Amino acid sequence: MAVPYCHICDSDPNEKRRYGDSGLEEGDYCPVCFRPYCRFHGGTVRWRWRESGRVDSGRVCMECKTAYRHRQWDVVNRDWIS
Repeated sequence: MAVPYCHICDSDPNEKRRYGDSGLEEGDYCPVCFRPYCRFHGGTVRWRWRESGRVDSGRVCMECKTAYRHRQWDVVNRDWIS
């Protein structure tokens, strides 16, 4: 899904100069903070569904991943692996 901008690139001029708008076509919106990120600033997180025990994964922005904010995302149904 194409996004209009990346909040991480826009907050750091060095990142904006490094990547420009090249990763916006493959960007997405973070399900944790709901801000758009480019393909360069997305990271994969993994969890196990409590009800079924199935392992699943999704992408969040790197700010939420490195700050472990993704672990507050749907804690009732998910046991976090990464």
